[in-house]
Amino acid sequence: MLKIIFQKFQKKQGCVVIAGHDIELLDQNFVILDKNEQSPLYVYQAVHDSSVQNIQVNRVNDGITSVRLNLVNTEHLKSLLKYIASHSHSIELCVFQPNFSSAPNIEALSLEEIEHSWQTTGLSAVSVSQAVIKPMLKQQRGTVIFLGAPSNNSAHYDMLSQSMFASIRALSQSLAREFQPKGIHVTYCMVEKWDGQNQHFISSVKQVCQHIYQQPNTAWSQELSVS
Repeated sequence: MLKIIFQKFQKKQGCVVIAGHDIELLDQNFVILDKNEQSPLYVYQAVHDSSVQNIQVNRVNDGITSVRLNLVNTEHLKSLLKYIASHSHSIELCVFQPNFSSAPNIEALSLEEIEHSWQTTGLSAVSVSQAVIKPMLKQQRGTVIFLGAPSNNSAHYDMLSQSMFASIRALSQSLAREFQPKGIHVTYCMVEKWDGQNQHFISSVKQVCQHIYQQPNTAWSQELSVS
């Protein structure tokens, strides 16, 4: 009982949830200062894995916890939020990274492969945003960043991928209209070509995420581009 009372009144540390695909490099040295406390946000890696039956938690170091889960499974997401809350962390920032891979020949894809692509990119963006915005509304603050690509005439992505990015962009715009008046900053960050193995590129993405998170309420951006 005393432990429960202590946890209830314990001051929470802010955290960032980085959710999506191939996010390990993006997480490295991902240091963002909590704009409310000026201390580093704790980092949770939420790595999508449709094959896991239950969430798998692995503490990487004092500042990072890695979690493998199915991002379209609502019970997995509930378990993640419960775990975060039980460790006295509050979600200040969520960065969603979709699958940036592009099919070389979309005509050769089966319906099952197309459905899997939709679930792991478009549907996971919906489920993750629903999960993290709920606690943000309670604390009346928070930032959600969707990484994506320009949705039209991209030379680097096939039509299926472009349609996925268009759906994420539309989701971001819809959430911004609904939740920014309630204190939640929602932004779509466009990446012309994802280069996950390029440290300079990853550093630029991190800097943009920090810039978005640190923006004052009067200057919130709804879309930015990383060249």
